Amino acid sequence: MDISSTKWSSSTGVTTKNSQQTQSTFNKYKSSTSNVSFSSLALKLKDAQRSIDSALVHQKTLAWGGSNDAKSAPLNKQQVAAARWEFEQLSKAQLETIALDPSGTFSDVEKTAAYEQWHVLDQMALSNMQRSSLKHGNPNDAVESFEKALHAHTQSFSTLSKGMISDHYAANAQSQFKAAITESGKASNTVTSQSEHYYAVMVKDIFAGNEPDVLSGVDGMSFSNVSKSPFEFLTQEDRTLLAGMYEYADQNDIDFEYIKRLASDLGDYRKHNDGKLVSNFNNGHFDEHGHQLNVSFTAKDQATIDSLISSNALSSSKLDQGFVSFITEPGLGALSHVGSYEFLQHMVEVSAGVETSISADKFEVFKGFSGKEERYVMSASEDVFVQSEPDVVCKNGHCEVTEKGRQNGVTLAKDKETLSPALDLKTESIESLIQQLKNTETQESIWYQWLVDD
Repeated sequence: MDISSTKWSSSTGVTTKNSQQTQSTFNKYKSSTSNVSFSSLALKLKDAQRSIDSALVHQKTLAWGGSNDAKSAPLNKQQVAAARWEFEQLSKAQLETIALDPSGTFSDVEKTAAYEQWHVLDQMALSNMQRSSLKHGNPNDAVESFEKALHAHTQSFSTLSKGMISDHYAANAQSQFKAAITESGKASNTVTSQSEHYYAVMVKDIFAGNEPDVLSGVDGMSFSNVSKSPFEFLTQEDRTLLAGMYEYADQNDIDFEYIKRLASDLGDYRKHNDGKLVSNFNNGHFDEHGHQLNVSFTAKDQATIDSLISSNALSSSKLDQGFVSFITEPGLGALSHVGSYEFLQHMVEVSAGVETSISADKFEVFKGFSGKEERYVMSASEDVFVQSEPDVVCKNGHCEVTEKGRQNGVTLAKDKETLSPALDLKTESIESLIQQLKNTETQESIWYQWLVDD
């Protein structure tokens, strides 16, 4: 099923939530690559706004027309992309000021970048309206709902906003929405078509639209397995269960990222042969001073886990109980998990058909970890495990005999210029063992001739 035009597509009109995650990634990149001075940008915005105000006073029409010079060379796409990263945090009003600047304060590259970024934000708003309208079971009701929302959206446009869109903006948006309804199978009310649709949504979100075969983790971290994504180890039952989660999430406005994180934890469990290949961290890890380390869950996560384990939902849930047991063991799951324990509990209860402890509203926008302190708690024992002193210690290729080693009579051989062993080459046994000469009859080189002593 082709879902490239639906509300779940990341290629055309990504959802608001997924777009926020993408922008977060760009923020990290921008912090290390951007050379723009924000104070200078503010000054340029003021100059451009003055020119726009002057143009409006003189009743000049301001509308996007692309590059000022039609004969100029095509703009460098990399420069436009870089400018978009720099404009990522600007509002739509600020982007309009840059894109429609009549004074030349901003370059064509900057104006094009602002125009594209404005439409990214606008597409996010349209995608949100589509998602809300698609909740109507009847396609005609969905179309009517979207048209009303679109009309209110366009009516809210300022003079400059109207200069950023074409005359066919509303008609194109309506046409795309109708096509999305057709392609997503909204016209069909059968359970089979719904299941197929959300399975396709799962494949699109987790596997980027290309579902791989199920890999086995029985062989452990083999050379071929170690580089594979955890998602590839999800069983067919796992994938069907996740498809059901996507259907539930869509109906309850849950950010799909929560499902993707849970799928990653489950896939990692499968990749390590259902957790059998993972050792418990709390069974013997020490710091450099000899204190034994212990990892535990945060107080918030531990409370959620206690509630989950003590409930009756787990026994009736469709989630693998072995996985839940593994991921809720601190020595196994505290360091490795990337998902939310609250969402895990929520889905255990949903799949068990019992009342949920946490409302689905809490998962409307994905909230990741701000730091390791939100993922786990690491502590060290007061007692010190004393390790016996070795005879020799080596660091960066340099080895030294310790005091204990000297007491034990350990010495290090002096460095040799070659890697040859320190042999006594004067003995007859060595002469008869190795010779490096030429064959006097054939004059061919004989590098080594191994002889046997009689």
